[in-house]
Amino acid sequence: MNTEILNEHLETLAGHVFDNDKLVTYKWLSKELQVHVNIAKQILWKFYQKYHSSNNIECTYLLIGHLKEKGMHVEVVRDSDVSKAKEKFIKIISEHVYSVHKPIMDLQLLATADCGDIKYSAIKFDAKMRSDEEMQKLRWGTAAKQVTIENVLDFKSADSTNLCMTEKNITKKISLQKENLVKKGSLDHFFGKLIVPSKSVEVTSSEKKDDNARKEFIEEKVIRENKNLLERKWNRSKETDEIAKKRKRTITQNDSSDSEIQNGVEMKELFPQTEPETLVKPKSLVSENKKEKGETRRKEKKAETKKHDVAESFDHSLNTLEDIDPYEPRINTDSKPQQIQKARKAFVRPRYYSTELGIREKLFVGIITSREHLHSRDVALNKTIAHIVDKIRYFISIPEGTKPNVSFPGIVGFTDTRSILKPFHALKYIVDNYLESYDYYFLTKDVNYVNARSLVEFVNKITVSQNIHMGVQSEIDTYCSLESGILLSNSVIREMKNNLDWCVKNAYSDSDDVNFGRCILHSTSMPCTNHIEGRNLTFIQLKSTFNFEKDFAQLTEQNEFQNSVSIYPVYDYKLIYKFNMYFAAINSIKVHKQINDIRKVISATAHLGPPNQRNISWPIGNQPGNRPLGRFDVLRWSYFNMSHVFFETDFINIQELKGDTKADIDNVINIAVNNIISKYDNKLSFVRLLNGYLKFDASRGMDYILDLVFNEVATNKEIRKRIEICKPLGKVEIIPVPYVTENTRINIIITIDLSKKQDAINFIEHYSQNCMEKKCKTYLMVVLLYNSDSPSKGKGDVYLDVKTYISMLNEKYKKDQSKITWLSIRLPVNVTSVDLDPMLKIAVTDLCAKKFSSESLVLLVETGTKLKIDYLNRVRMNTINRYQIFSPIPFIEYHPDIIYANEAATHDEVDVNSNYGKYDEQNYNNIAFYIKDYNAMRQTVEANIPLVRSDKDIATLLKLSKHSPVTSLFEMYVSFSDMHVFRAIEPTLKIKYKDVNCDDVSNDNIYKNCLKLRNNHLGKRSQLARLILDYQSYQT
Repeated sequence: MNTEILNEHLETLAGHVFDNDKLVTYKWLSKELQVHVNIAKQILWKFYQKYHSSNNIECTYLLIGHLKEKGMHVEVVRDSDVSKAKEKFIKIISEHVYSVHKPIMDLQLLATADCGDIKYSAIKFDAKMRSDEEMQKLRWGTAAKQVTIENVLDFKSADSTNLCMTEKNITKKISLQKENLVKKGSLDHFFGKLIVPSKSVEVTSSEKKDDNARKEFIEEKVIRENKNLLERKWNRSKETDEIAKKRKRTITQNDSSDSEIQNGVEMKELFPQTEPETLVKPKSLVSENKKEKGETRRKEKKAETKKHDVAESFDHSLNTLEDIDPYEPRINTDSKPQQIQKARKAFVRPRYYSTELGIREKLFVGIITSREHLHSRDVALNKTIAHIVDKIRYFISIPEGTKPNVSFPGIVGFTDTRSILKPFHALKYIVDNYLESYDYYFLTKDVNYVNARSLVEFVNKITVSQNIHMGVQSEIDTYCSLESGILLSNSVIREMKNNLDWCVKNAYSDSDDVNFGRCILHSTSMPCTNHIEGRNLTFIQLKSTFNFEKDFAQLTEQNEFQNSVSIYPVYDYKLIYKFNMYFAAINSIKVHKQINDIRKVISATAHLGPPNQRNISWPIGNQPGNRPLGRFDVLRWSYFNMSHVFFETDFINIQELKGDTKADIDNVINIAVNNIISKYDNKLSFVRLLNGYLKFDASRGMDYILDLVFNEVATNKEIRKRIEICKPLGKVEIIPVPYVTENTRINIIITIDLSKKQDAINFIEHYSQNCMEKKCKTYLMVVLLYNSDSPSKGKGDVYLDVKTYISMLNEKYKKDQSKITWLSIRLPVNVTSVDLDPMLKIAVTDLCAKKFSSESLVLLVETGTKLKIDYLNRVRMNTINRYQIFSPIPFIEYHPDIIYANEAATHDEVDVNSNYGKYDEQNYNNIAFYIKDYNAMRQTVEANIPLVRSDKDIATLLKLSKHSPVTSLFEMYVSFSDMHVFRAIEPTLKIKYKDVNCDDVSNDNIYKNCLKLRNNHLGKRSQLARLILDYQSYQT
């Protein structure tokens, strides 16, 4: 059945069940929908499967089969009782859905359901009214065979098998003529023609007519009553099914006798209009016939009390059992596999409410273009449209195996290079990928400028339930032009989806407008229009001689131009930028006017608010800013002048203004000065900045307070003005990030020299406890730096104890597949430490990177660190292959002798407290990246910083230390890679204090950095000041 027709039937059925509380049986549904009963059963089953989990409905089944007690049984049971009911049967003949309805207390209420229509029944038959004898036989089987009929005129024989004609009577054979069988006006004429028997009926004449007159009168009376009852039943059945077919009469033939008896017809109608002769029964059978006739009358009287339709009679034969209802379909399930019932699926709600409610995004824009114009027109369209509409795609034809000459998001290539089919390929792509995502689709060629803001405003104001086919009429009035753009609703796209094959087969015109328009018209019968709901979609067509410098001013005077959605044709991509600049300026003026109007309304209505909340924030309508809950939440104001900023952080007293910070402050001062001078009609002249303060509030933006000195032009008098300036935050954007998981294995690299052997052993010990025992999916590589003259083999190996400890741990955790390995590197002469020289760190990283695959995640750590599971998980989540590296800011412990001077107990764990340490923003030793990204970056910078492939190449790289282009691996990523860099404080990354020795440093720049590093890690200002005062007190 067609899906749409099935959905319509299900909706109709839902109205009957849920709204009308109707008991819907498959017979009634077949009659209501005018479908076959088997289809009605399928519809009931589909309806029950769709709604039973979310609605309070129940289903019943009809079971027909043979009982274990050797009898046939028909039963209607609830869905929940089917399994239990089947236990009674040894064989199921038929099983199907009987009804669907809301829960009922008693299944007997189903008897009140409306009847069906045999026109749609599964069993077809010819209508025939059965005689009393046939009904007796159907009801009582062979028990009715002994009944004899005495009256010839109303001769009704149930069966003549045992009627012996042994008396010596006169036998007369009467041949039956076909023209005498059916008389006009009789019941036989109404139901159709009889089947004429091939043999004659033998009638025995008797002389004892007077003795049986009374008995014949009584029998005639009984037969007439039975006939009237039979006719009443038939009329009732006829009313329920007016179009039932006529039945053929049935002839029952007895093999044991040479006579044939016609059932259900009065015998007087079978003979000519002559005086009938009387049959005489043998004396030996009189008493037996009386007994049989009495039994027959009792059974007929009992049958009258049953309220069954004639068409629903039962045939209880001794040898075979037939169906109870001849209208019921009989399904033979013998030797047929039973269909496996599907398990009910639990309803899973979507992630977003918009998905469940069917809420779609508003606008999809498709640009039909070519490879030749990607770098010009399409780049211009992308810069002017992409940030305003919900989605934009560029459709091009490109031969297989080639690539476009421009790389930007949204390019869709079709290998079919037939230009007339490109619009239909674009339509097929939209149908396959975005049919359920957008309300409107704007398809256009790349020869126009699209005013995206005006287009979005238009679609936001029209109803999504209407069919939309809008644009500029092409060469044929009923078709829209693709050069100007066609706006289509989601419903129109769905109609075109169903006729896409027809559209492709009938794309015989050279014009895309005609082919595409023919498809829309065939699918929806909607011609092209440019207005709906009282709104016009405005398009501006430029003349072929249009010159921007000469004609643009005249063009802007047109009222339609201000509200235009599309301007076409535009073949020069520079015109796209020019038109966009004009409309952006117009939109900016409109937005500023709206802001001023809203601010006036806020000021005018402020007095209507609660008494304690009538203060208006400044600027009006902006976020009022952070309100500190305590003294620790007060934001810092930094003081600055024209050249320096003071006390920007706790660790900096004064810092020179440079770069973007300098340009930002100069720009703020210039704006403030120009505003004051224009306000006083150029009567003041700027002299200097007296004081400046700045504060960053993450909830509001950047705030400035400026004390400016001016002179009056006329009197040269000095005037001071305090100006408050706010730079609000712009629109917050959510940056899409590729999906990552916490299942990635982390390859940890730690580098040690001879001075850090004990620190290395401590780190490995903590690593085995926190990572190897807990199976954290990590791998540790220990880089051993050997001096140029240090032994590296045998018992004289300077790292023998480290290697022995590593081997012991590998053996211990061998079953857990946790492993620690080492890499030995020989340093050049006069090089002993890796901490202070950034080039040496890069060289070590080059040598380590060769040991891992390109998809490996690497984390560089330093000694004094205790790895935590939370930190490792953040490394996995924040380091993204081919997208982002992660460099956490660690918490560095101060010198223990200073911070724990008054405490007797030692501290194994570093507490995150300003008295015990600080987050060191200058520490770049901890960094995580993927090997593939590292190799790509090193290839980019290899010309400036050569790649180290062996220990011998280290000396060559170290020669660049004096004039190094970078100071760390982190800076190399920032300078020479297009990767995103994520840097943030990491509370679980705590590093113990380490002594910094600067005596062996030969490079001046490295020496200065070494001294700065050592001094910053001693303690906080108050602690160092207290130490100085204590020392002075001790000296005195």
